[in-house]
Amino acid sequence: MDFKKLVSLNIAIIGETEAAEMYARAFTSAGHVVHMACSEDENRLQKAVPDIYGNINYTTISEAASMSDFILLATTPKDVREASYWLGDVRRKVIVDVTANVHAPDNEQVRTVCAIKAITGSEHVIKVFHTSGYESILQPLFNGARVDMLLLSDSKKAKEITRIMAIEIGAKYFYDFGGSENIPLFNEMTRVWRKLYVAQHPQRVQTNDNNIAQT
Repeated sequence: MDFKKLVSLNIAIIGETEAAEMYARAFTSAGHVVHMACSEDENRLQKAVPDIYGNINYTTISEAASMSDFILLATTPKDVREASYWLGDVRRKVIVDVTANVHAPDNEQVRTVCAIKAITGSEHVIKVFHTSGYESILQPLFNGARVDMLLLSDSKKAKEITRIMAIEIGAKYFYDFGGSENIPLFNEMTRVWRKLYVAQHPQRVQTNDNNIAQT
């Protein structure tokens, strides 16, 4: 079946990370309306992403979730639990976990998908890791084929909707990494890729980390 572009959707992006900014830019440029949030405190609302497309609404977590059917959690792992509590009733919505434990020490590692499921009651939670930025380390090949994005979820609905949405922002090649039982392996893999990248590009990583600390 040929891919058909979706109509404009309301998408909630929760977080203040670089990943949140990247996805906000990508989805607004694809014609969707993005509701960005980082807190329930309206005084903390910041226009972290220039609204050059006119499709970004800065609001609270609960309002962003209530107005959207597709939710991306792009917080730091340690903030996932608090953000999940503020989502409200999202049991029928797809929640995409794009957090990464690569910066967190061992004692701060969070099983984010388990936390999101337990707090929200949603069965449509999916873990996504984008391979962009790691091409200098390895060729992301699975079964001899190139892969742009790995998908992990127990929900077929979450995988299919996420795949369609990812196509809209430029991803072409996907690999089904299985269910939530593979998330510990998945997290270890992302940490290994991060360490390899740091070893090869220490100056670039130091510069990026300093920029994040200052924002």
